[in-house]
Order: sequence, then structure tokens, then C-alpha cells
Amino acid sequence: MVGFTDKPLPLRTLWTDSPDATQQLAARRADGLMTEAESADLAHFIEHGWVLWPNTIEHDLIDAFVRDIRMTHHHQGMFARTNHRRGSGTLVLSDDQPDRFESLFDLYVNLPSSRAVCFHPRITRFLSRVFDGRVIAFQQLLFQRSNGQRLHQDTSVVAVQDPLLLAASWIALEDVAEGSGKLAYYDRSHKLPHYLFKSGDKHKRPKEDDDARYIAELRKACEHRGLEYRRFLARKGDVFMWAADLVHCSHPRRLPEDTSRLSCVTHYCPASTSPYWFRHHPEKRGIEPHDMVSAFASNLYTLPTEGRMLRPESERVKGN
Repeated sequence: MVGFTDKPLPLRTLWTDSPDATQQLAARRADGLMTEAESADLAHFIEHGWVLWPNTIEHDLIDAFVRDIRMTHHHQGMFARTNHRRGSGTLVLSDDQPDRFESLFDLYVNLPSSRAVCFHPRITRFLSRVFDGRVIAFQQLLFQRSNGQRLHQDTSVVAVQDPLLLAASWIALEDVAEGSGKLAYYDRSHKLPHYLFKSGDKHKRPKEDDDARYIAELRKACEHRGLEYRRFLARKGDVFMWAADLVHCSHPRRLPEDTSRLSCVTHYCPASTSPYWFRHHPEKRGIEPHDMVSAFASNLYTLPTEGRMLRPESERVKGN
């Protein structure tokens, strides 16, 4: 079967996705270890599949991160980036030319300024409550412009051993211009029935599955249920957190394709699961601690960093 199914699947879920999540939250509030604001964030995340924190990341942290992004060409070959200007879907090693167009991957490996942003205390505290444990960042995408990502759920394209044990952050590193391809999403869409692909699971195989059909059926399901389509015109320092199955996209761009929309997406999982690549790439199973509650992994680099900059070592990156 391909498409949505109401059949129960034997999948582990985060407690925030369980049918009794509201009751569990009430019990957790009773222990007195969370603030009213934290409880409200969790309640909103449970009901809506997302939570928004305006002006949360301090601008000095963002400015330091952006300065490092603008200097990556001084570290030739140490970063993996897209090759969209040449019409290629293959990742390539960074070169010695300044660039404000391509996306960069897993900057938290080589840039402490990236870690300061994606592991901001408010993010890790929230996720440690959602995950009931340690927070692992396992993929990061730095967007210098909108990539035009079409409608999807992260479970279809971001693979962990337990598909639903996943959450993500989107952080605005500058004010987003109207028409530049803002983040958009369907409110409460994380509660849709599971969508299964030809393989029988929630992860899409590009060579096997019909992407156009998937997008059309996602949109139809959201519209049939009357779910509100929202566009997020972010400002510098805003943080948007979402659950694994929230339906989202880049809203169609009206401005030129090289219009800046500097932002950072990080995908996280709890330590109770692991990224899917751990199955097949034992050399990429390194998890490097960041602090007591967070750590990071990468399928592009061989960790640990041991305090030095690393070069991407992956068959995914042309030039290796």
C-alpha cells in the first residue's frame, strides 16, 4: 500500500505524540520542576506540532555565527555544500571563493558558533523534556537562501532508527523578506495518519517513490481536515521548533532566487535511538558531547573532532 493508513503501526513515539500526552503533561507539571512557560510550550507542541519563540537567540551569538559562515572560504575543503549553481544535486567540498548562495551542512562540527546557536539553552532544555533525555543533533542545514523545499514531513526525508523520535529547529539568522521563500506549515498536521511509501515504511526512496503523488496527497489530506496553512515571516533570533510529522515547506519564492534568507535548520533525536546511517557506516557512529544534556553526530565527518577542524569524509561529497 502507498498512501495514508489508519492501521496502527508498531512505532515508538515521543511522549508528546502519545494519545494521553495532555494527561502526561499534567502529571509532569505536578513534580514542580517546570515553569508555567515551559508547560505552556509543551502543551502547544502537543496540540499543534510546533512552538515559536520570538527573538530568542541573542544577536551577538547570531552575529558570531554569521561571521564564521562568511569566512568558510578561508578553510577550503573543510565544509560540505550544495552545488545548485551548476544544477547538480551532489554535495561538493567548499572552495576558496566567497559564496552567499549554496547551503552548508553540519557546521556544528567545525564551528563552535554554530553549536552556541543550535544548542541554545532554551532549545536543549525544551528538547530534553520532549526526549526525556540527552539531545543529539545529527544533521544541520545552513540555508543562505530558500531552497524551495516542497511540502513534506521530516519522517519522509530525515531517517532515524525510530522515525518518530525526531524534532527540528529553524532559526532565523536575519530578518526574512516577504517573497523570499518563507517557512510555511500546516497547523496540527503532525496528527495526520501515517503515510507509507512502497517499502512499507515512512521513509521515501527517491528512485522508487512518486514525489508528486506524495505532495498532492499531503496537501489534500491537510485541506480535507481544514488544517490552517501558515506562513512564518521570521525576524532575526526567532526560533521555530516542530515535531517529526508536521507538514511544512518553503513557501513559493517571488523574489529572485539569490535573495538572502539566512537561516539554520537542525534535526535532533534522543539518545534512546540513533541516526539511520549508524546501521551501515560504523566509522560514522561517533557522538561528540557538547554539554551535559546535548551532543552531535554527522554522517559527513568522522568524529570526534578532538578540538580541531575536520574535513568531510563521505562518499556523498564529491572530491573525497
